[in-house]
Amino acid sequence: MARAKRRTTSLEDRYLTLGDRHQRDPLLSVLKESRQYDVKVRSIHKRELVDLEGHELADFASCNYISMDQDVKVLLKAGAAATKKFGIHSGRARLMGTHSLMVHVEQKIARFLGGEDAVFFPTSTLASIGIIPALALEGDAIFLDKSAHATMYQAAQMARDKGAALLSYEQGDLTRLEDLLKANRKRRRKLICVDGVYSMTGDYANLPELVPLAKKYDALVYVDDGHGLAFVGQKPTKAMPYGFKGNGLVRHYGMSYDQLLYVAGVSKGFAAAAGFALVSPRMKEFLLAYAKPLDYTQPPTPFALGVLDAALDLQLEVGDKRRAKVYALCERLISGLRAQGFHVMNRTHFPIVSVWAGNTEKLIEASRRLYRDGIFLTSCPYPTMPRGQEALRVTVTSNNSKAQIDRLLASFERIRKNWVKAGVPLHPEE
Repeated sequence: MARAKRRTTSLEDRYLTLGDRHQRDPLLSVLKESRQYDVKVRSIHKRELVDLEGHELADFASCNYISMDQDVKVLLKAGAAATKKFGIHSGRARLMGTHSLMVHVEQKIARFLGGEDAVFFPTSTLASIGIIPALALEGDAIFLDKSAHATMYQAAQMARDKGAALLSYEQGDLTRLEDLLKANRKRRRKLICVDGVYSMTGDYANLPELVPLAKKYDALVYVDDGHGLAFVGQKPTKAMPYGFKGNGLVRHYGMSYDQLLYVAGVSKGFAAAAGFALVSPRMKEFLLAYAKPLDYTQPPTPFALGVLDAALDLQLEVGDKRRAKVYALCERLISGLRAQGFHVMNRTHFPIVSVWAGNTEKLIEASRRLYRDGIFLTSCPYPTMPRGQEALRVTVTSNNSKAQIDRLLASFERIRKNWVKAGVPLHPEE
């Protein structure tokens, strides 16, 4: 009798079952069940989408808050002109040399923010991966806000592999942070890593208290303001709590860049593919030498820099008017959700509006209902949120409409009735 062949697992299968399977596998399965995952779109008109199945969706999953992504006529022309002049791609690392458009845009965004100079990376993720391990070496310490963006954690892990200590604290717990700083005050360099605007709640980093604490213990605050750039800005008022001009969270607080290293991506605010750090000339020279993505990775394309150059001008023309529209839409949405009895995790009226679900089952049921009702948003299960804090994240832009907000509220009202009927809470304190 012929001997049966022994079944073997392919090399690919073996790799794909390794790693963080206890966290990521449930996340992927939940996202697939929710329908709010890997949605493939065949047409876009403002914030109305049509997926490949012909299903019409109101888009509440975009982070292009002032809708620069849809200013195609102006920005496409600028990107094309830059491409015609400097080529599709430079073909060399930033460290080796650059073109005049890069120099111009680095200086222009620095002026916009009130800094000395800037250095561009292909993305803000690569900015973190380049900068944090360059600044924190053996004998140094990184103090990471647990709610900071995952890419900062990845960069901090790289620094830890080089010998830096990696310590964490809960968002906003400055007492705990001070305890950690005090216990590590003799370390040579200390880097505190935070988000400017937190991507799940729309909360702002408490820079007015954080920076003096950093100064007391001779630490540097690394702040990633990817959501705040081009949206929050200087001189906020009661009528316009976001502030004006869109020149970032530091200017929103009326602060200087002393004791800060300001980093951001420009895709959300300016519809361009790049990230940057606001730097002094000495810091720029240091990063060009030691931040690996500047040496081993291609820089942003001339097209992206041309788009950004034009978007900086356009933002000053239209930004404040569009922010006012976003504020009115957010006020309508947040007040409507709270009137229905939902717990909304938002204290700033920033256009990140997360609605508490509290467990995976409720999250999936609500996500599927919203998709059926023609609503596209971000479903946030564990581990993107802590257990018990699972949420439905709505993002609002200036190209959303009142009619879409009302459509969204009507869908949430149906969810409310289902939850009440099933005897499940709408609020974590119930």
